[in-house]
Amino acid sequence: MPAPTRVLVPVDLSEGSRSVIDYAIQLARPFGATVHVVHAWEPPQYVAPDLLVAAPGWNSLSLEQVAVETATRDLTALINSLEKPPVALTHKVLVGEAASTILDLAEQGKYDLIIMGTHGRRGLPKLLLGSVAQKVVSRSHCPVLTLHVASEK
Repeated sequence: MPAPTRVLVPVDLSEGSRSVIDYAIQLARPFGATVHVVHAWEPPQYVAPDLLVAAPGWNSLSLEQVAVETATRDLTALINSLEKPPVALTHKVLVGEAASTILDLAEQGKYDLIIMGTHGRRGLPKLLLGSVAQKVVSRSHCPVLTLHVASEK
């Protein structure tokens, strides 16, 4: 198996995201691989993404615009909090169902490896929330490395 050259790192912007990015950077470093961090914002199922969000003194924006701007700001802050990475590092926010968006990006971008966190939910929480990591592992065209990240308390 050839060494990875392009590593995709999907994050959910939870507290464990930083440790997943750090791990990906350390794994990519010896190979000189590039690391691409992505967050997929999934529109709520029962609320229209073009629903306007407004408050006095605000310009009204769609829910999607507000969510993407907030996620972009949070992801940029997370990336900026890293010490200067020893590898090329990019980041972006996408809109869509998380697992499908990650899988589409991985295939279109010709990534060699996906590194992502998993919360290890079981039972009813897994049934209700699903498992993005499980869907990505079962359908990915390239290897997927999952890291257990602690749940927020």
